[in-house]
Amino acid sequence: MKKTNLALIAFCAATLMTQSSFAETRTESVLGTVTRVDVLTSNIIRKTPTDERICNVQDVPIYEETGGGEGNIGGLIVGGLIGSAIGNKLSDANGGGAAGAVAGALLGHEASKKGEKRIAGYRREEVCSIQRVVLEETIERIDGYRMEIEIDNRIVTLESQREYGQGQRVELSKRTTYSLK
Repeated sequence: MKKTNLALIAFCAATLMTQSSFAETRTESVLGTVTRVDVLTSNIIRKTPTDERICNVQDVPIYEETGGGEGNIGGLIVGGLIGSAIGNKLSDANGGGAAGAVAGALLGHEASKKGEKRIAGYRREEVCSIQRVVLEETIERIDGYRMEIEIDNRIVTLESQREYGQGQRVELSKRTTYSLK
């Protein structure tokens, strides 16, 4: 078993050594000229929450009270009659109806003073509120540059994070590998 492993290792080493002896790579620096530059971009949507005051004009009702305001005589009379009738029914004693009439008249008078509210008209009024809104902003981001460079009477296309100008001379690394077929 040890002989088999040793033979396998020797075979692999010999193979690697013979293959590398048939190939050679050379690296050299060459100058080229930028003939075209395209900016590579992408769009990002930035969302920013913010509070915004929103106002609009609305019709707001104007209320007025109905009834006497200071009370009216009708409420006093009706309250007195109802109070007298109730006082006579609840009490057999003399003066029960009179006490009920006085209490009823006072309650009727107060009820007629309160009155009811009704809409008399409308007025235009600006009404504002604060609402949360999300502002969306599209931002264009530069991701890099795609350049066409003339070198050795050829045009090559390369991408870079660095910006180069058209007509600018740039130094490139050129690798050439020679091997037997």
